[in-house]
Amino acid sequence: MYGPGGNFVDPSAYRAIFFEETQDHLADVERILLGLQPEQPYLEDLNAIFRAVHSIKGSAAMLGCGDMAALAHLQESLLDLLRKEERPLERGDVSALLKAGDAVRAQALCHRGDVPEPPDSGPAESLLREQLGRPRTDARNAAAGPVIRRFAVALGPLEEPISDEELDMMLSGLAEMGTVTDTAVDNTPGGWVRFEVELEGTAMDLQSVLSLLVAPDQILIDKLELPDVDAAVEPIAPAAAVTALNGVDADLRPDLGDEFFVDPEEFRRKREALQPAAAVREVPEKIEAPFVLHTPDTAHIRVATEKIDLLVNLVGELVITEAMLARSGRLDDGATGARLVEGGLADLARHTRNLQEAVLAIRMLPISNAFSRFPRLVHELAARLGKRVELKFAGESTEVDRGLIEKISDPLTHLVRNAIDHGLESPQEREEAGKPPVGTLHMAARQRGGNIVIEVRDDGRGLDRKRLLEQAARNGLAIAADAPDAQVWQLVFEPGLSTAREVTDLSGRGVGMDVVRRNIKALGGNIDLASSPGEGTTVTVSVPLTLAIIEAMIVAIGDATYVLPLATVVESLSVEPGEIHTLPGQGDTLRVREAYLPVLRLADIFPPPTPSTQTRSIAVIVEADGAHCALVVDEVVGQQQVVVKSLEANFRKVPGISGATVMSDGSVSLILDVNHIVRMS
Repeated sequence: MYGPGGNFVDPSAYRAIFFEETQDHLADVERILLGLQPEQPYLEDLNAIFRAVHSIKGSAAMLGCGDMAALAHLQESLLDLLRKEERPLERGDVSALLKAGDAVRAQALCHRGDVPEPPDSGPAESLLREQLGRPRTDARNAAAGPVIRRFAVALGPLEEPISDEELDMMLSGLAEMGTVTDTAVDNTPGGWVRFEVELEGTAMDLQSVLSLLVAPDQILIDKLELPDVDAAVEPIAPAAAVTALNGVDADLRPDLGDEFFVDPEEFRRKREALQPAAAVREVPEKIEAPFVLHTPDTAHIRVATEKIDLLVNLVGELVITEAMLARSGRLDDGATGARLVEGGLADLARHTRNLQEAVLAIRMLPISNAFSRFPRLVHELAARLGKRVELKFAGESTEVDRGLIEKISDPLTHLVRNAIDHGLESPQEREEAGKPPVGTLHMAARQRGGNIVIEVRDDGRGLDRKRLLEQAARNGLAIAADAPDAQVWQLVFEPGLSTAREVTDLSGRGVGMDVVRRNIKALGGNIDLASSPGEGTTVTVSVPLTLAIIEAMIVAIGDATYVLPLATVVESLSVEPGEIHTLPGQGDTLRVREAYLPVLRLADIFPPPTPSTQTRSIAVIVEADGAHCALVVDEVVGQQQVVVKSLEANFRKVPGISGATVMSDGSVSLILDVNHIVRMS
């Protein structure tokens, strides 16, 4: 097969590219569909959807994915009548196209080998056919039916013979699009492949499919007039055509083709006239709608070329440093060699740090990759519950670790479902409360230190304090009736407690928010909730930006070392025993400038094997979610980057510990969970 510029490309590589692009096209189609308003479609949006679906259909047919091509063809038919304004866009059209997109996505996963069995596309096809059969406002358009066009195509002159497999694949793909007849093949260098085809598409459709097999400048297309009366034409089976025509004497092939094809030079002139319309990228500016990609494949990451270039440059620097160190070992002058080694080690440390940062930058993706799933969820859930919801985003470009995106998506999904199911009222309830009928759901992300903070906020009814207290009493949870709101709202995270008035398949069993909190804690994060009755609820999630490598402060108590994430450290102070005071009702405190901070001794939380004999200590001031405390240690060993290793695969969760790391001497140090430690104070 040939790619842009006529370069040969391995068909298996094309399949991999096709599956990647299909996921991107489907994500774009879904995004645009969710933004369409019934009875007020935008022509540019419909054209953008049509182009994406058409691209999937053409490539799928060419690569032997007939089920995908067939379903995409049905989508095209529905989109075509909507583009021609044969009837207004309906909610059913959006739903049918979304379901069809899900089916095509599942078919692609099956062809790629990610799922063992092909999906059932029957329900999606039925929905599309049902919408195609809906009454049309323009009877003339409804009676006219699809426009069939007939083309004569010549491919050549061939630079080298086309394999039977590739030719059969091309003809099979064209057969998915229409009817192929009168095929003639001169499969020799300088030869031609000629055929006629009837289809609903255009010359651009043919160009996009055929360019997968031959270079674009080898494609000649001529539009033919269809006969006035129907003629029974029996199409030639692609494989049979290749086999039969390869056996025809080469001297006869030109005559066979010339009976129904114009001269090749005439073809070339006509093709030049067609070229502006046939070039895929040269579409009219008025319908150009650039796509925004949202959904990367879970097994692949698209990386900007400048990031790859940076990695290559850094590896080059490492090679130079290696050569410098190797040269220093061969020098007779010990002093000169020592200076070279010292300089080489300094360069090595700098390059290693830069390389770590570059690799981490590759793992970082915009949080929009997690947010992109929610417009569809909100659209379908609101329709199901009879509510009207506007979803708004902020901070979508905030970058987080790729692994975190995968882990944070499920907790955020539950928060969004809760907000729509419990928080936002029906349009009638909102109007009775003096609110607009359309509820608003905000999702915002921002970076704070080494954490990403995500807010999910609705303008709904808010939490019912009285109901929460009643539920807590029934569940045996002891809480004072006059407890502050912040304490009452935390009851939402207790297992078995739900504010839902009835149990549905969406919620109401009290098994959701406690799981959300547990999952957030497992990421080393924290979750908080605030609510105002009648005004809405805000859930704030804070998790580390990266799960792989962190900047850290190494501290010691006795002969044991621990790791503090540097993003949580405010400062460190030398402390004499007399500077720590005990205040009534507050325990040990340390005065830092004008504030009194609670004191926690790390040796009391994790007693060392060998007790410390030091009289002078270091107070490390740490912060989590706006709260501060002084963590007393024996010594600050230093600062360095550490690789975070999870312990939960082999050990139970230990309060106050978020992970472990291997130090430069091979010993293992535990990473402290500062969020938990600050709450202990």
